[in-house]
Amino acid sequence: MRKPELRNFYKSKRNQLSATEIHECSLGILQSLKQLPIWEHSVFHVFVPIVQNNEINTFPIIEYLFEKNKTVIVPKVEGKNMINCQISTKTEWTTGKFGVSEPLNFIEVNKDSIEVVLLPMLICDKSGNRIGYGGGYYDRFLSEFENSPLKIGLNFFSPIDFEFELSPFDVPLDYCVTPEEIVSFDS
Repeated sequence: MRKPELRNFYKSKRNQLSATEIHECSLGILQSLKQLPIWEHSVFHVFVPIVQNNEINTFPIIEYLFEKNKTVIVPKVEGKNMINCQISTKTEWTTGKFGVSEPLNFIEVNKDSIEVVLLPMLICDKSGNRIGYGGGYYDRFLSEFENSPLKIGLNFFSPIDFEFELSPFDVPLDYCVTPEEIVSFDS
């Protein structure tokens, strides 16, 4: 299968999940994340879910990061790019582009301070190449770092057992975290 077919297949598969399954799987992903050797890092970028697309609820992850006294950065889309918004437990939210919650009050930070990026995706392959919605926001974002952060894809589904075609802008993951497993792509 090619990327467009895989994208459609996994969108459809995710759309079949119930609200209860999404909630339970999102909490399972948080439990898996807790097992990763990432907790010495201080600055975490976390995607905010598009609820109507049945994405992983990352707000429990954000709450856990605050409990661990981590700096939490979330994206805000501006044009074709994302800005990095440091949030706090007192952050107020509004609905932004694509129906994504965006912070009303934040401090914009330089992306090079980010050590760990938790990424959305529809699916990834056995080499850690991810398929998102096709807008390229995260690929552009990741390609601009001076020092590459740790890239962790969060997904309801395990990586597929074959590789798909890549574009020159694709940036592979270091890990894929699902409710059932942690897959490392460290070569």
